[in-house]
Amino acid sequence: MQFIGPILIAVYFAIRHKKLPKPIEIVAIILAVLGTFLLVTHGKIDSLSISPLALFLGLASAVTLAIYSLQPKQLLMKYNAAVVIGWAMLIGGLAFSFVKSPWRIDGNWDWETILAVAFVVLFGTLVAFYSYLTATKLIGAQKTSLLASAEPLVAVLLSVTWLGIPFQTIDWIGSLCIISTIFLLSKESL
Repeated sequence: MQFIGPILIAVYFAIRHKKLPKPIEIVAIILAVLGTFLLVTHGKIDSLSISPLALFLGLASAVTLAIYSLQPKQLLMKYNAAVVIGWAMLIGGLAFSFVKSPWRIDGNWDWETILAVAFVVLFGTLVAFYSYLTATKLIGAQKTSLLASAEPLVAVLLSVTWLGIPFQTIDWIGSLCIISTIFLLSKESL
């Protein structure tokens, strides 16, 4: 659900520039909303197929994606993406240390654990966000968020094939609705 963010970006640009979205953007917005509805309700209006907390976190992630795609534009015009990421991680880490003390770590920390955490921090966070912000600077927030929207398709395929997570037909239809918005908007924005 995080990747409804590109739709939020399109809506933001429409409001900011005081013009209605193009017809293809309206179709993409409808497909994104329909796909999200199918994923979270399995097509049943009276119930959720995910917890309310998962729905809230998914929608919050979509809003966050839109914000971190749009917000650093001025900073990226002035500074290198590595500088922006470095300061963001330092400030975020310091702020979060009041929530969870970084010096109080639970669990068994052997070399495998340390290497796994280092891999996630370096490649799953630092390199990923550096690449994302660099792409935002080069091709803009709308196109970058659209290209990044390929991630949920990979996550779904890996979850189903590798982890054996059951995925019903209605889930596939909802996923296809959301993923189709990527292709609609990327075709329109090229």
